[in-house]
Amino acid sequence: MKFLDEALGELDSKIPAHRDILAFRVLTGSMTGEDTEKWVTIGSGRSDPDSLEVVNLCVRSHQKWHQGQLVEGLWLNQSAMQKSHDVIPMWRLYTQLLLAKKLIDLHVSQQAVRVVQEMRATIDGGGLLAFNSLPDALLATLDLQAGRFAEAIDRAGAAIALSDQRRSAVSVKLAHSVAAMAHLLRGEPDLAARQLAAYHRRSAYYAYPDSVARAAFTEIALAAAEGGPHRAVELMRTKWSQLATTSGCLVEDPARAAWMVAMARAAGDRDLADRALHAIEQLAQNNPGVPVLESAAEHARSAAPGRRPDVVTALDFGTAAGAGAVRPEAAAERRPSALPQPRAHRPAGPLATPTGETSPRSAPSSSRDTDEATADQHDRLASLTQREIEIARHVARGLTNQQVARELELSPHTVNYHLRNVFRKLAITTRVRLTTILSHLDSHDDPREPGN
Repeated sequence: MKFLDEALGELDSKIPAHRDILAFRVLTGSMTGEDTEKWVTIGSGRSDPDSLEVVNLCVRSHQKWHQGQLVEGLWLNQSAMQKSHDVIPMWRLYTQLLLAKKLIDLHVSQQAVRVVQEMRATIDGGGLLAFNSLPDALLATLDLQAGRFAEAIDRAGAAIALSDQRRSAVSVKLAHSVAAMAHLLRGEPDLAARQLAAYHRRSAYYAYPDSVARAAFTEIALAAAEGGPHRAVELMRTKWSQLATTSGCLVEDPARAAWMVAMARAAGDRDLADRALHAIEQLAQNNPGVPVLESAAEHARSAAPGRRPDVVTALDFGTAAGAGAVRPEAAAERRPSALPQPRAHRPAGPLATPTGETSPRSAPSSSRDTDEATADQHDRLASLTQREIEIARHVARGLTNQQVARELELSPHTVNYHLRNVFRKLAITTRVRLTTILSHLDSHDDPREPGN
């Protein structure tokens, strides 16, 4: 920052490089929590979009996002994208990176993939070879979210290898955090711990808040598996500031907040349970109409005192407070949909709405829709293995994961792994919904049998 201040004092403000250095000064200042308004004011007066305006929009977007105003933060980011076509590739890449991460957090996967593809083109076209690892790291995050754990680990490894090849720290902490969580979900705690150790060993001047949060959640889940709810809650309190509970990081796994509430309750920490519930409810309240937030808040409420959580979460890792506490309860199930648009900051153009991912609630129902939904369910059931069906049937009887493990003589980790696959393949989040689908299977021919 000192070097940038000196450069700005020496350069003629009329040359193009002056604007880019101002933009860089705004970015670095924002990372330290500095008020950057004076640098924006110094560079004001241009009518055409340039690097300073684009970076300023990105900084404001980032601030809104981490203050819990997700929708406004998203649209500010998209506005920056609209204005970034004529700036140098570095700033366009930064805009794309922030947008891709926001879309991933909110489960707008198709559009996130398109933005990542644009990032590759920007990196290749601009010669930004130090950033070659970013697309793989972001796609690894999408793989993790979709339950493709092996693919997530492979992509994260490829991103780390590329960063090492370029002698760069870009995306390394992001990739290690994704790999750690993916190993956890595969029932490989030792490998998850190894990735976390590598995450902490890596030096970086700045780590993305969602990478920090993901690593912290993984550490808490491992603590729960090894030391039970009390150890997990102790760590949760210590790392609360790292969990990014006012941003979209909290809904990467929509059941994460419910798990936190259930774990705090199991440890007898009512205050922490209330804090976790308030965090997700506040996030949903600040961003009305976003289904993934509504679903996450509803799951968390189901884990509040007097009710039992009806969710299976990525953090449900063989613990009595996690796996064993999950019981059937009625809970609404919503799929991620197009995001609501605030009245201000609406950009025109192809990024104005996440096309192709509109809410199923916006379309009128018809017999054709019902037939298509039935066929889709039939295909999803056909994708289950015999072991997955066996475990699903036991769960549908109302057994906990621990009880299923005892009946089938399996480890709780194995039951958790298969059950997560069942929920992913059937695109569901509740045990009640699983019971309904299996009753449909029992009343029809098994779709996996030849000729059906």
